Amino acid sequence: MSIARPPFALYLRLVSAAGLLVLAIVLGAEGGSIGPLEAEFWVLAGLVLVGELFPIQVHGQVGVETFSTPFGFALLLIYGTAEVLVVQAACSLVADVIHRRPADRILFNVAQLSLSWAAAGAVLDLLGGSQLAHGEPLEANALPAMAASAVAFFAVNSGIVRTAEALVQDLPLAAHQREDLVFRGWSAGLLFGLGPPVAVIAQEWLYLVPLLALPMAAVGRASKQASVMERLAMYDTLTSLPNRSLLRQRGAAALQRARAGEHSVALLLLDLDRFRDVNDTLGRSQGDVLLVEVGRRLVSSSRGSDSVGRVGADQFALLLPEIQGRQDAVAAAANLLEELNRPLAVAGVTLRVDASVGIACFPAHGEDVDGLLQRAEAAMYRAKRAQSKIEVSAPELDEQAPLRLALVTSLKQALEAGLLELRYQPNVRLAGERLAGLEALARWNDPTLGAVPPSTFIPLAERTGLIRPLTDHVLQVALSDCRRWRSEGFDVPVAVNVSPRSLHDPGFPASVAAHLERAGLEGRALELEITEESLMGDQAQARSTLAELRALGVRMAIDDFGTGYSSLSYLSELRVHSLKIDRSFVTRMNVEPDSEAIVRAVIELARNLGLETVAEGVEDADVRTRLARLGCDCVQGFLISRPLPAGQLLGWMLSEGAGALGPRR
Repeated sequence: MSIARPPFALYLRLVSAAGLLVLAIVLGAEGGSIGPLEAEFWVLAGLVLVGELFPIQVHGQVGVETFSTPFGFALLLIYGTAEVLVVQAACSLVADVIHRRPADRILFNVAQLSLSWAAAGAVLDLLGGSQLAHGEPLEANALPAMAASAVAFFAVNSGIVRTAEALVQDLPLAAHQREDLVFRGWSAGLLFGLGPPVAVIAQEWLYLVPLLALPMAAVGRASKQASVMERLAMYDTLTSLPNRSLLRQRGAAALQRARAGEHSVALLLLDLDRFRDVNDTLGRSQGDVLLVEVGRRLVSSSRGSDSVGRVGADQFALLLPEIQGRQDAVAAAANLLEELNRPLAVAGVTLRVDASVGIACFPAHGEDVDGLLQRAEAAMYRAKRAQSKIEVSAPELDEQAPLRLALVTSLKQALEAGLLELRYQPNVRLAGERLAGLEALARWNDPTLGAVPPSTFIPLAERTGLIRPLTDHVLQVALSDCRRWRSEGFDVPVAVNVSPRSLHDPGFPASVAAHLERAGLEGRALELEITEESLMGDQAQARSTLAELRALGVRMAIDDFGTGYSSLSYLSELRVHSLKIDRSFVTRMNVEPDSEAIVRAVIELARNLGLETVAEGVEDADVRTRLARLGCDCVQGFLISRPLPAGQLLGWMLSEGAGALGPRR
């Protein structure tokens, strides 16, 4: 998205003009010529170009880093300011054109690099550190001048770039300059520290210089893989928006700044109305198209300092880090709804997206991110019920509010009467086309309320203490059905999703053991699916619970892997059996190379840890073929079967021949 705010536009022009003026002055002082153009000049210039063409993503908010810096510094030390300015400007220009960056950014990049290297060259000349350029050997007394030259480059370069970022995102300039300063200074010092050795080696042993690029390439490859895993942990692959985990981090930072200042913070939770109708009518793939467009519109209608995230299937959140009061948040919500309501074409059908927004503000409605999310969710549900579109959190929206209490009462009655039903979705092992397992999915169709989605009643059960009877009900029914399938000759395990609260309940393993004993089944008949978020909180209790469940023979799987809290460091400790790759990655494999790269990374990670992989959301044969080629073990989705009641599932297994006794026909 191109942002053209007046202060930033003016700053962009001033920096560009200043950089080009400095470039012209330096070249003019040299009479328009540079040289001598020796072999080491061209080798170093080529390595500068390679470094610009292949930047690496640095962990966190730092952005990208290039490996052109040590080779550019070596050019400065050997030849002088004019030579490095020409090479750096030319290489930056070529790389930006190849990467198809906009013209204003290309000009800005050339200008800010020219200003940075000109400052470095001026300090080096002023302090007498240009020994190599004058044909003298490098002496130790020149090192302070070189260090000062590197500091000058870093100060000018970082100052220019971070100021531009602050103007674009409406961030406080001083705070943004300080952010990641230690890390940026350390990485810049490391790169500049390589400059003098590169310069000496280039003059004495030129053939060794290209070898210096090899460890840098290895670091770049490792950094790229780390970036893929970071993206998997922090971003929603379908929309490329921050997920709940990253939004929590940004929210915590915003609240910390707000406590030190005199402004408020708002959290808006937006839920699309009748999104299920789009999926049922046009298909999930077109529903994904709609979600991507919704995310794009939310970003385009928000400020640069705001954070838009996808926190649920059809739920988005907007973090407003600096507002004066609730009126600013209400105005932002109205702006979002107006933007979403513009006509949108999906699969040849013109749609208008309706949504409901709940608002919670710091400090009036909560002191932490989770509290704000909870109250924004309550306000959002009231907006849905009242069809008011926008609601602000209020005391009456607590758990004991009449409408919420009615929903809780109905859920409790449904559990007591056994009215919740289960649907089962098969997953099939790609090697041999054999049925590998069945996932139990709870469904609630209330006589008065109608169909209540799991995204509504499961969080409600967690907040009101009904999650334990709900889990007991699902385990009882699922294991009973599993026993019945065994009597028909289908020895296949059933998977049940487990709430984070269950993992932190010391009595949960004993409850599972009792359900297995009543059904007459051993532990291997059951697989429990946990989310990455389950591993947060009391990790010691979670480990203890998992250990007791493993002792029963129960298998464990990480569900929706990569969409929440990053649990990479715990996978080997917790000894789970499989990773379920979230459908948001799988469904985009055939249209987004990044999605396939993430799926490949998860499969390779699982293989190295000795874990199985199950790809969710497989809806077409091409994706299935790609997954088989990548080495995925099992697939699950509409291509195999939709979720079915127990009776229909038995008929499906009999007709398809998909049981554990033989391959599918």
